[in-house]
Amino acid sequence: MFLKIIVLLIKNSTLFSIKGLRTVRNSVFRKYYKAEKMFVADRVTISTAHYNKSAYFRCHGQVNLGADVYIDYSGGVEIFEMVAISEGSKIFTHNHSIHDGKKDWTKNPIKFSSLKIGKYAWIGAGSIILPSVAEIAEGTVVAAGSVLTKNTEPYGVYAGNPAIKITNRRINE
Repeated sequence: MFLKIIVLLIKNSTLFSIKGLRTVRNSVFRKYYKAEKMFVADRVTISTAHYNKSAYFRCHGQVNLGADVYIDYSGGVEIFEMVAISEGSKIFTHNHSIHDGKKDWTKNPIKFSSLKIGKYAWIGAGSIILPSVAEIAEGTVVAAGSVLTKNTEPYGVYAGNPAIKITNRRINE
């Protein structure tokens, strides 16, 4: 509980933008989320928007989260190594049912979905990942400002609203 309070204080404090204190912020996030190589910029929010006893957040290897990133892990999020999620990106893993429900959407059931982000993926600044996405495949690039609504193919480049595959990455290794 104490560590959770520290995370809440650190995530919105500009004090931890000072060079020497960034290390403290990264250390707290790493310990709280059990992510040894997570790098967290200013005002990052990692939380469950709705209670789900199956919710989880896991990072494997180096993960870089830019300023103002928002990750809702209500349905579960697993991020593999060497992933970058750029400034202002938003990831959602829940939605309110709109069919066969009530007029008041707040009374409709919540649908949770899990998301896996593969190795070497890069989510560009200001991108939105919707709960209909279950997997961002290895090496995928989601261009800045894109709205991803479907799963991706390995090493594909996706752009637009809704994001579509525009090309494949060329890798020289």
